[in-house]
Amino acid sequence: MPYAAELTLYIVVCVLAALFLLFLFLGGPIRKFRYRHHTVRMYYRHVNRVAQDNDYYLINNFKSKTADSESFHIDHLLIGNKFIYCIRDRYYEGALSANPQDNSWIYYRAKNTDYISNPMKRNELRTERLSLITGIERDIFISIVLINDDCYMGPFDNDSPDSFLVSISLFPKLIAMLESQDVQPLDEWEVQRVVADFATLKENG
Repeated sequence: MPYAAELTLYIVVCVLAALFLLFLFLGGPIRKFRYRHHTVRMYYRHVNRVAQDNDYYLINNFKSKTADSESFHIDHLLIGNKFIYCIRDRYYEGALSANPQDNSWIYYRAKNTDYISNPMKRNELRTERLSLITGIERDIFISIVLINDDCYMGPFDNDSPDSFLVSISLFPKLIAMLESQDVQPLDEWEVQRVVADFATLKENG
């Protein structure tokens, strides 16, 4: 092989090796930065993949008001074959000591320890408001708080049948488990009406 070709090959290999090492060391921090600062956008990809794989309806960034003009916001509304999922995205950089029934959770972040409002209870309240303004029975709705995979959770005993906290990687399995339950599927015509109603409510804000 000519010397020039060997030199070119050597340079290419060095560049590729450098890029690989750069990705290896910076890939994790960059990914965390994107999930921390663009949580809804990054989580949307995972929720949308479940919607596309199962041919479900998906409405993002849903905002509406109660009869008392109190605003509320839901990151994703996923309409499956048997349930309507009200999904809230949360990113926690650290660890949580949590109990589903407690009003506050302990959030360990770096050297700080804070108390945060129970995100499950807050999302359950949003779900109840959505049920009231749409007239859809509450047992059709499932409340889900979606969190990042690297958030450490202590022992977490949740026995609620319609309110869940789940990591991104386990989200598809949770939806599959819920949709496999032996319950009556939603009527197809009714689903289309619900989607249209949600779209109208979102448009009117």
